[in-house]
Amino acid sequence: MEITCSNVSYQYESPGDEWAVCDVDLRIGRGEKIVLVGPAGSGKTTLLQLFDALIMPTRGDILYDGLSVRAMARQKGLPSVRRRMGVLFQFPEDQFFQDTAYDELAFAMRNFFGPREQEIERRAYEITQGFGLDLALLKTTSPFRLSSGEKRKLALASALMISPEILMLDEPTAGMDAAGRRELIRILSSLDDTTVIIVTHNQEDFLGIIDRVVGISGGRKVLDVRKDRLLELLESMERFHIVPPLVLLVQRWLSQAGIRLDRTYYDMEDLISFLKGHVPGPRP
Repeated sequence: MEITCSNVSYQYESPGDEWAVCDVDLRIGRGEKIVLVGPAGSGKTTLLQLFDALIMPTRGDILYDGLSVRAMARQKGLPSVRRRMGVLFQFPEDQFFQDTAYDELAFAMRNFFGPREQEIERRAYEITQGFGLDLALLKTTSPFRLSSGEKRKLALASALMISPEILMLDEPTAGMDAAGRRELIRILSSLDDTTVIIVTHNQEDFLGIIDRVVGISGGRKVLDVRKDRLLELLESMERFHIVPPLVLLVQRWLSQAGIRLDRTYYDMEDLISFLKGHVPGPRP
């Protein structure tokens, strides 16, 4: 699914509120993987809610494969779009409402697609194994009794159950251990035909798999660049109070020190391995 924002703005209803999102034009192509970055309060999560049609633009329009969200809302057609999306919000417990973690996991698949329970359980086992979740335990445990990291894994697994065309993730690695982060990256990298939109303060987690970075500051789009141009735009990111990935900052420092690299590195371990093999250490 392709998403196009046309002059999208959103203002909350509280008196005196400024525009949370203002005049955003953005196209996200089918199968693209992007990260949305920006300082706290910049409008990233609001934009994600607009993409999911949980809230409607105050001004402008959002198109899904050319179909207007406003027109679909009038025709009560939004469920047909939402069933093609998977969403993980920043506080996953706010998404939970089922008695058991397993029912939470199975909810969207049961209600949108109605397959046999045997098929639901097969899919649930396939998804939860990757995150180290015990399926038998999920069947007897309330989702609210899980740890914060387990809640995030459950919410993500629930989003993946329906093999969504669009997957939207708000700070997905928060509370995850290293193994969980690696598994998340592995899963996301395998979703060749899925559009993935990630809101994160940890760009470095995702640099290896994304296509573009979109920067939001003060509700406005201030950056929209392919990954291979990020290194030359670090000053622009800093100007808008967007913290650049450390691995790119290190490469800028190396360049300023006259150390030439063979390419741009997006993983710190890869960069360190290159430096160990090509940059002489200090003389004794």
